Amino acid sequence: MKKMTLTAGLFVALGATSALAEGFTVQDLGVTASREACMAAGESAMRRYVDVNGGGSVDPTTWVVYGWDLQPGDQDVTIMCPVVNGGVINGFMVVHGETTDTDRIYTADTLARLFENPK
Repeated sequence: MKKMTLTAGLFVALGATSALAEGFTVQDLGVTASREACMAAGESAMRRYVDVNGGGSVDPTTWVVYGWDLQPGDQDVTIMCPVVNGGVINGFMVVHGETTDTDRIYTADTLARLFENPK
């Protein structure tokens, strides 16, 4: 719980930038046209990532897409599509794992690129 609180604090403090904290990488994916577009981009990004890099499962919900055991390093990823700023939908991503910072940054950067270019 302490790590989640630290990440949430960093996320709020840094706003639209990436952040690293013990085992976490947090990234703002930007404003999307709708929650449906955000969720479609998030799910597509994760499924394409797993197809190329390997991983466990991708589980979409109403406003969050979870990715479990993504490689390298068995990382867990959350792409969220919350309503912010009076109705705007903004994508956010959290990558967590006990792997190296390099692996987490690779995963976050790759997923961000895939999110920006959904298929």
